[in-house]
Amino acid sequence: MKKHIILGIFSFIILVLAGCGTQTAKTTVPVGNPTEIKKVTPGTESGTCAADTNCETGLKCITGKCSSGKVNSVCATYKDCSAGLYCIKSVCANPPSYSKYFNKLTVGKIRIGMPPGPTNISVPTTEFNAATDALKIDFISKTGTEGELYYELIDSTTGETALSSSNNKTKVNQGGGGIEFGLPMGTLRDFELNIYFNDEPIYAAVIKIK
Repeated sequence: MKKHIILGIFSFIILVLAGCGTQTAKTTVPVGNPTEIKKVTPGTESGTCAADTNCETGLKCITGKCSSGKVNSVCATYKDCSAGLYCIKSVCANPPSYSKYFNKLTVGKIRIGMPPGPTNISVPTTEFNAATDALKIDFISKTGTEGELYYELIDSTTGETALSSSNNKTKVNQGGGGIEFGLPMGTLRDFELNIYFNDEPIYAAVIKIK
């Protein structure tokens, strides 16, 4: 009798162990949304950027901002702007006019190292030789015009200010006057000449210096 009881208990233990061995371990998988792929929206006009690819099609990344080159767009030089526009104070703008304050304003060249006069008359031009020419700005102001005039010469390759008279402005009263200055030496390249009167842009032109 004891033999049968022992065999029965032993058989029961085997069945229990066998049953345990057939169970499959269950892994709990958290329920949730699949991994989302973040889409980067291209920058619009004036949006921040690190490269052209960060901007919408047709825009360029200029000094960390997306730019179309249209009026009021960010720029470093006039080359960043649409044809016919100039880069004035880092913004693309239409050509400014001096006619509000001046009857005449011309840019030309005189021979360097000689005072302006009958033997050294300014010749209107936008092309200069830095070794032989100085740039001269001549103007005739309108009645009642008073203020200060200064210029900036911007390197069209780097966007840096090559020359500026903002710390040495020219006093302007009724009548005529002029400013002359030497030009940066170096290989042939373009510069943008911007002229301001009372901090308002009144003239812009691209000049070539060799």
